Amino acid sequence: MKKRVVRAVRRLRDSRYARPLLVIVGFILLSGALAVYLESRTNEEFGSWADGLWWTVITLSTTGYGDMVPSTPGGRVLAIATIFVGIAAMSLLSGMLASLFVERNTRARRGLMDFRKQSGHLVMCGWREDMKEILHDVLSSSAGLEADNVVLVSNVEPEKVQELQEDERLRGLKFVRGDYHSELALGRANVRAARKVVIIADTLESSSVSEMDSKTVMAVLTVKSLARDVYVTAEVLDRKYESYLRHVQCDEILFSRDFARQMIASSSATNGLSHIIHELLGQGRTGSRLVTLAIPSDFVSRTYGEYRQSQPDSSGRRLLIGLLTNTGSPNALKIEALREAQKTSDVSQLIANMQKVKGLEVNQPVLLPPDDYEIQKHSMAIVLERDA
Repeated sequence: MKKRVVRAVRRLRDSRYARPLLVIVGFILLSGALAVYLESRTNEEFGSWADGLWWTVITLSTTGYGDMVPSTPGGRVLAIATIFVGIAAMSLLSGMLASLFVERNTRARRGLMDFRKQSGHLVMCGWREDMKEILHDVLSSSAGLEADNVVLVSNVEPEKVQELQEDERLRGLKFVRGDYHSELALGRANVRAARKVVIIADTLESSSVSEMDSKTVMAVLTVKSLARDVYVTAEVLDRKYESYLRHVQCDEILFSRDFARQMIASSSATNGLSHIIHELLGQGRTGSRLVTLAIPSDFVSRTYGEYRQSQPDSSGRRLLIGLLTNTGSPNALKIEALREAQKTSDVSQLIANMQKVKGLEVNQPVLLPPDDYEIQKHSMAIVLERDA
């Protein structure tokens, strides 16, 4: 708290408004002292310096309660001067406030704002021409997520972002202009307090696949250097960059080109598969989508069959189709697994445990496991859910 106050005072001291404010404060103090000096001998209402300050502030603001009235010629001249100074001061303060709001809005439109107080938000890095549709899908897929809790980081022209913000659903979208792989821009987006960071293949400044994927790798590396535990999802176009992303501890990798190619291949052998995937992603007309749900802690170390039998749904709104294992912060998971691995005095067993920790992968789906499959800690249920 003390540091924040010191920073605020320093910002005020260094701003262009410091001198006018000091002049106004100085006049208030001087006028209050003069009022007591001129009036205290004949006017008992001006008995102390506090009374003089009160009269000065009321007169300066042109409020004029009338509870204290100067009676001497000098006091009346001071009152006239205070009134005129008050009119000028109010005009000056109004202009300063208006200027602050205009400056803030201008900085926000140009992507120059600093969102250090933002927390639990989603940071979107990169730009594509279909950004509006991407953001709409993001908001539709994330329950409770609103545009004012999304920060876009890109070098795109501010006018294009303003076009996005004209959309009713994206009106509160926040924007940081800068290289999405730079520490400065990501710091202004406050990735340290973000819930998740999503990095898309950026087509703004390059059409080269290798250049786009290289920037993605740099962005993941920068994010992880700023916030080691934040969950990062990155899109790459060329699979040869997968090893680099895993090396910089990217939590989730999207191979968009591979997915499109697999869909084309599958559609040649199976009819309607693309429609099925469309529905599973929650983009169809039926309102069905894949979601993950928390598993109660009392089912840990019990079997999948026991959990499946405990989930009857007479309405048919939910269908359990598997488990998502090793969910959560990758670093926290590995630290916990490492501690568990070291709880043995058998050297050969310790080595085997350490190898398991090294090969630990987060967010691994296990679809339709056998009923005797043991549910581990940090697992979630994969459910096909239909809207009510």
